[in-house]
Amino acid sequence: MAGCLFVVFALGMVGCLLAVPFSVPDLMARQTPAEHPSVAEWFVLYGVSVLTALLVAWSSGRRRPGARLLLAVRTAVLLGLSTVVVLWTRGQVESDNWTLESTAVNLTAGTTALLFRVAVRRWERGRPLPGEVWLALVPFRERDEAAQHYCVVVARRLGYAEVLQITSQNKDDRDDHVFLPNDGWDLVSGKPHWLETGLPPRKVPYRDFLKDRPQGPCPKAAWRQVRTPVPDFQPP
Repeated sequence: MAGCLFVVFALGMVGCLLAVPFSVPDLMARQTPAEHPSVAEWFVLYGVSVLTALLVAWSSGRRRPGARLLLAVRTAVLLGLSTVVVLWTRGQVESDNWTLESTAVNLTAGTTALLFRVAVRRWERGRPLPGEVWLALVPFRERDEAAQHYCVVVARRLGYAEVLQITSQNKDDRDDHVFLPNDGWDLVSGKPHWLETGLPPRKVPYRDFLKDRPQGPCPKAAWRQVRTPVPDFQPP
């Protein structure tokens, strides 16, 4: 029972913050005499709503570098969905009781945020995304075989992902590899790792990824080097 009450309270709180640009002006308009938000107050109200949507969107997806644009898109989508739901709920309730109408609006907006979060998490489950470290059967370059290796996903394609292989063999003397810190993805082995960067990505079919979730995000410093164009590597 306590758990259900907590869920309802959490949904109502999140929904209240998302719907605040509608509920607060509506409450002010019902005062005698009627009041209206100032420009500064409008900025605050919409700022609260945007920040709430941003936090929900941020908590919905996995942490990985290079995902700021996607985070902005998800925030905008959640704001749009919340606005539609709030306006629809207000049209359905249309009560003179502000508390009743506000409660209905808050719960529907909060439920929308919850469903959005569930949808994003389900979409990402088992889906290798750029900027993540995964365990997969990575093909060799010199023969038509594959072996189990950690790798960094650099792009998604139809039926396969493009990856760069990670190795624990020392590659400090190679120009086509960079040192890869263990931060965020390898908290157990304690081994140093290197990531190939000056070679074409390898193609790994999605069925050859061995887990349903990544090891973690690629360290930002290494990811910046991966995303920086480099001259074609010419083997000696």
